[in-house]
Amino acid sequence: MKHNLSETGMTMRGLRWHDKWGLAMLLVGFLNSNLIFAQARPSVTIDPTVVQNMGVRVAPVVRGTISRDVRALGVVKVAEDKISTINLRFSGWVKKIYVDQTGQFVKKNAPLFEAYSPDLIAAQEDYLLAISRKTKSVFLTKSARDRLVYFGLSKSDIKRIEQKKTALEIITIHAPQEGYVLHKNIVKGSRVKAGQDLYKIGSLSSVWVNTEVYDFDAPSLKLGAPATIELSFERGKQHQAKVAYIYPTLNLKTRTVTVRLELENKNLSLKPGMFATVRIRGVEKKNILKIPSEAIINSGDSQMVFVAKHKGHYEPRNIVTGMTGSDRTTEVKEGLKQGEEIVVSGQFLLDSESQLQEAVQKMLPQKASQSENYWTCGMHPQIVQDKPGQCPICGMDLVERKVEETK
Repeated sequence: MKHNLSETGMTMRGLRWHDKWGLAMLLVGFLNSNLIFAQARPSVTIDPTVVQNMGVRVAPVVRGTISRDVRALGVVKVAEDKISTINLRFSGWVKKIYVDQTGQFVKKNAPLFEAYSPDLIAAQEDYLLAISRKTKSVFLTKSARDRLVYFGLSKSDIKRIEQKKTALEIITIHAPQEGYVLHKNIVKGSRVKAGQDLYKIGSLSSVWVNTEVYDFDAPSLKLGAPATIELSFERGKQHQAKVAYIYPTLNLKTRTVTVRLELENKNLSLKPGMFATVRIRGVEKKNILKIPSEAIINSGDSQMVFVAKHKGHYEPRNIVTGMTGSDRTTEVKEGLKQGEEIVVSGQFLLDSESQLQEAVQKMLPQKASQSENYWTCGMHPQIVQDKPGQCPICGMDLVERKVEETK
């Protein structure tokens, strides 16, 4: 109901100053009473026949376990702890290549290539000179031998030098581990520098699957949580894995956290670069109240459900919710008790009926409040109360006034 002062003869120009103040305070009181009334949504009573036609269904509030599975897209990658890089500690030239293809499988200690280096030959001759002297110097011998070790020569290579008593012109470089050639940067006859990466070999016996999880899903994950991985070309076949690591930083652009899964890859069905659908089992909450998620009406800053009191009578009630599970149930922290029945279908029609009744009821108090009295001080008109009393400033008794007196 609109308050039109011109229609009732109440004009602000014809009022005294303290009457204007009292009227303004009274109107503020009316607005506050309406806001308080609006917070309490009225119950809804509907004929059982209409309820049946609306398709209203109810479900009980139960106590049980709830868990949230996180579903995300993952990318298969080579395990970083199964990658080896091959380079030389001396400069030289490549004389012969045994492994000349990227993707080629090599076994541990298999020959990769042969290299020639004048610097390495000079170091070998210094060692032979140190061990051939009649008066051997332990310090010089050890220093010359350590230099060969620093160049990367193995104990078997040094033993061959001692036995042949001549420097090895060609040194064969072997694979440090078993795996596949992931990167190759070497050709026959090329000059290589010390520290230059020539090969990168990685084992695919086990792989990593990195997935990006949104920041609001990250708290529900923990290390060791079971997970399943499904490839796009193997629908229905699931690979079992576990959460091995949750990265401590957040990607500012995508607002996601990287989660790493580790799993065996015996038949090499998982190849680096493949996309996979990842489902991670989240943290479980046990012995909690839960309701179907479809029963909740979200109104922005609050959540509400309709509680079925008796046949055809429904009460709207605000609730506080928690985690939403993968089975489409939601945790209830406050507002409901175990065993109560809530509406899970047709609640939006009940909400519309409740809002309609609320709109009608909000107009009734405004109409009745137009004849309410208020008390004010003749000396201090800023003092306005809704009951008799004394002015807190001068101590005079407050004068009773009616809204009609201000016309």
